[in-house]
Amino acid sequence: MAVSIEKSWAIQKSVIYALFVRELNSRFGRYRLGYLWAVLEPLALVGVLSAVRLIFGSKDIAGLPYPIFFAAGIIPFYLFQHIVNQSLSAVESNLALMNYQRVKPSDAVVSRVLLESVIALAVGVIFFAGFYKMGFTFEWNSTLGTIAVVLLLIAFSTGIGLIVAVIAPLYQETKKVIPVLIRPFFFISGIFFAADSLPSQYRELALYNPLMQMTELIRMQMFQNYTSQYGSMSYFAICSMISLFIGLAVYRINRIKLATSGSIR
Repeated sequence: MAVSIEKSWAIQKSVIYALFVRELNSRFGRYRLGYLWAVLEPLALVGVLSAVRLIFGSKDIAGLPYPIFFAAGIIPFYLFQHIVNQSLSAVESNLALMNYQRVKPSDAVVSRVLLESVIALAVGVIFFAGFYKMGFTFEWNSTLGTIAVVLLLIAFSTGIGLIVAVIAPLYQETKKVIPVLIRPFFFISGIFFAADSLPSQYRELALYNPLMQMTELIRMQMFQNYTSQYGSMSYFAICSMISLFIGLAVYRINRIKLATSGSIR
């Protein structure tokens, strides 16, 4: 029994790795500038926001230099956004592969989650190593805490990704609607501001947003000198587990229809 489980797990890992490589090649294989764009997109936004802050004479936000403050919010949010958006087409893009017994719709989603996570990690390392070289100083806080927040973010994003991966083949409009629905969260999830800068009545409301909690937590765990302390690890963990549970439940109910027809009709 143990040997059978181990063999099945090894096969599943091989399938996910093959899909990961396939996604990597399809995303960046033809256009080498794609790798550069993964860095340039957040870099341009950090640059614009930092320039605006510089014009108004601000030196830091909540104890952090503004490029570091913005990057620590933008990169995790992009990870969430890209996982959800890429999950929209994960099943349909790999539908032909579902004819193989070992390839499951969830594998297509997981491979894209892994790819987006690797990209975000690489971008984060490049950014903060670059900031350090440029002379922006910050005191690192907790590596384990940072990893915990990132893993919870991936779980939260994967749960939503599984839901939209199931719904998108049935309702094609979902592929247009979901990115539009995500966009407002870019402005209300603490990317441009710290929680303690909000009036108390608005701050309490804003902190119900799991992504706002994530942004606060990632800065708290990464930097000792971040002065805002409103993130709740337990709240974000509960939101992430609920998201993942619902995503897995929705997928499990519809997995056979997805694998055979790419739709839950």
